[in-house]
Amino acid sequence: MKGRWTVAMTCAAVLWAPAASAQDDFRTKLRAGVERLQFLKGDWRGCMRNADKAGGWGAGTAKAAHFRPSLNDLYLETEMVSGKYRYIIVFSYDHAQGRYRIASRDDQSGLIDIYDGDFGADGALVVSNVGSGTHYAYRGVKYFNRLSFLPTSGGWSMIVEASNDRGASWKPQTRFDAWRDGAGSAPSC
Repeated sequence: MKGRWTVAMTCAAVLWAPAASAQDDFRTKLRAGVERLQFLKGDWRGCMRNADKAGGWGAGTAKAAHFRPSLNDLYLETEMVSGKYRYIIVFSYDHAQGRYRIASRDDQSGLIDIYDGDFGADGALVVSNVGSGTHYAYRGVKYFNRLSFLPTSGGWSMIVEASNDRGASWKPQTRFDAWRDGAGSAPSC
């Protein structure tokens, strides 16, 4: 009997070892991916600007942003207001695909917008909703969005761009510059 038990336990250990190793690898990748989002975490003062016809940014409106971790610190959540829209936004890292995802829902359209992307060479997280197909429609035209979040020396900047040709070209819409109180020179708004 003892021989069978030893064989059974040895087989179980051999079979379980790769699973435990795979689980550790999964957790390591997941935590590393989530860690890259931490530049957004916390309370921020900011300035929201809309693109103007001259290709620059118009006058700004002071805003605040609060990014909070949720569900075992695997997600970051925030609420933002832009124009008449109030958004609840959730950031996550999909370790299986090696991609970042953002889910955004608003209080005006009923759309749950799904963004997908990754960090670029410049350190910016760039995501768009072209791949998911979620979009806004205006006068029969589908508008897709691209969001870029770039860490800066005292905070971060977000740029929202729109496309009516499924991402072949992008037009800047909104810019949000965020900073913490006492983090050096803050942009004027």
